[in-house]
Amino acid sequence: MKWHPDEKFSVCINDYNYPPEWTNPNVENDYFYESLEECCKGVFGTPECPYIDVCNPTANPTSSPTLSPSESPVVTIITPVPSPAPTICEERMKWHPDEKFSVCINDFDYPPEWNNPNVENNYFYESLEECCKGVFGTPECPYIDVCNPT
Repeated sequence: MKWHPDEKFSVCINDYNYPPEWTNPNVENDYFYESLEECCKGVFGTPECPYIDVCNPTANPTSSPTLSPSESPVVTIITPVPSPAPTICEERMKWHPDEKFSVCINDFDYPPEWNNPNVENNYFYESLEECCKGVFGTPECPYIDVCNPT
């Protein structure tokens, strides 16, 4: 299995759950990596990043069954160091309001009708500041940055 970002670009993962268009030969090198380190560098711009390893979901399994199941999957999160230049995630993601218009966010979770060329300029922005100004009328606003989770 190859490593790739999850659909929200919040972690690197090595599963088969990804959009089918990512397998297009013209773009698959933008999404798939041979190692976790390559995925972290390509997506987050650092050699370490949040990840889910489906081949090794539990680093230290319990020796005997527990009374209640633990949460799954087990995720190790390593806070990335800020990158000096935009990462592939930052280059690929556009800022937009969430569906409740309560925050600006740069993920892929938005209504598909927002992709309509006649209205997309009403929803998508190149920067967080542009999104804040367009949605809230101020240069600063509540936001979620999936490329640089805190």
